[in-house]
Amino acid sequence: MHEYTKKYTIFTLSKGHDGAVTSIGWSHNRNWLLSASEDKTLKIWPAQGTEPALELVGDDTFSKPIRSAQFYYMDKFILMSSGPSLQLFAYHLDTSRDDIKRYKQRSVCKLVGKFQMTPSTEVTCLSAVNEFYSHIVLASGSNRMVEVFDFNVGCSVAAIPDAHCRAVHQIVQNKGSVFSTQGSDAYNLFLTTAVTDGIKLWDLRTVR
Repeated sequence: MHEYTKKYTIFTLSKGHDGAVTSIGWSHNRNWLLSASEDKTLKIWPAQGTEPALELVGDDTFSKPIRSAQFYYMDKFILMSSGPSLQLFAYHLDTSRDDIKRYKQRSVCKLVGKFQMTPSTEVTCLSAVNEFYSHIVLASGSNRMVEVFDFNVGCSVAAIPDAHCRAVHQIVQNKGSVFSTQGSDAYNLFLTTAVTDGIKLWDLRTVR
């Protein structure tokens, strides 16, 4: 009989945030875990540790609670939403500690882009592919609109007004599979869903 040893790490996110956790997700390389909260904080945790390597905290960084956050562009950036805007951060993670300044954070994060939904409305969720390089980001607003952003040109390129009868609470893009190949056309499709309004399948090429 074989004996299996389970190795796992317990992340006490309630100790790391003072509000409800709104987003949590792994980096593409599975070395980091990102968490965001309604308390206007965003933290990145090492997979083999229980102390955050990076913390973004306070009203100076985010004017409103964080609704969505994720790693983006093969872990090159952090993408998140707060209020009516999408914010893109470049970052560097350093888990080394100085015995004299042991509580000083060595990791750094810098805002490199900010995109506003039009018209200005609260972002309810966002979706971007991190499994491969993609410049397309989808966001939904409290006004029931779904907007398509092209980060390659730095602006909104399409919008779907009244996508559902209620605000969209989840958008899902095709992120590919390591187990099978797919035609290029499949990556133009995405799903949206809203409470009591089912699931809709859309095509980016026609925005229908």
